[in-house]
Amino acid sequence: MKMTCAVDEITSLTAGEVKAVLDRDKAGQYLLVDVRQPEEYESGHIPGAIHIPLGELEARQAELDRNKKIITYCRSGHRSMAAAIMLCGLGFKGVHHLKGGILAWTFETITGIPERGPVVSKESADVRDIFMLAIKLEKGSRDFYIGAGNKVKHSNLQETFQFLADAEERHMRRLHERAESVLGESDLPSIDRFIGDPGVEYMEGGIEINPALARLDENISDDMEALEIALKNEFMSFDFYKRLAILVENPDARDLIHELARDERNHANALLRRVAETTRKG
Repeated sequence: MKMTCAVDEITSLTAGEVKAVLDRDKAGQYLLVDVRQPEEYESGHIPGAIHIPLGELEARQAELDRNKKIITYCRSGHRSMAAAIMLCGLGFKGVHHLKGGILAWTFETITGIPERGPVVSKESADVRDIFMLAIKLEKGSRDFYIGAGNKVKHSNLQETFQFLADAEERHMRRLHERAESVLGESDLPSIDRFIGDPGVEYMEGGIEINPALARLDENISDDMEALEIALKNEFMSFDFYKRLAILVENPDARDLIHELARDERNHANALLRRVAETTRKG
């Protein structure tokens, strides 16, 4: 293993180039690593990024898949370059960093520490486990939006939350149909059993439903705020699946998780278009 690495061995990518790379990354070949301090990560990070502070990077290098191409980022680009040089010196190939750091990132970010969410065994999780998890999380999002519609007072907002609930149910049904085609009808509960299950505690993103409903202001009346809540949930779901894919060892299950992450990103893009339409109408 070499002990030094030249700066010219590191690929510097602009924010637009990083976004384009991540958008094209259908097989999860890239790993985005935030090397800032915990407080910085919590204040806002790029969806899908794992968090390893620069000072812990060498000790925690085993957490990084050496078969992946790694993109490091920090606040302004200096720590991420140091991290990239360190990883290169440790023998990692195809190391990149975000030029200008998150200060140059004009795209979506999410705040907070990711919630723990439902537990999946990384050693034994298979395709069926992932389908079951995904369908239940879609069901949880449906239940959240129905609960939100029942909580708010304004009829226009109730209609918006019902629209979001219907969209989640449609996706839930599509996932179930796909699971049946892959696994066979006899290997899954019926879609009606999923829809009627009262015991689902989490929604997309691994977010607990009841605390999220408790935090929802019943007096909100703005369609835009409802869409922004949904948009945050979709990006948190994308973030959840990208982090889950790193943990799961079964390659078929891991590929499915990357597909689910793409689905959530596509849903977020559809919501962004609706946000743009709402802004124009306003």
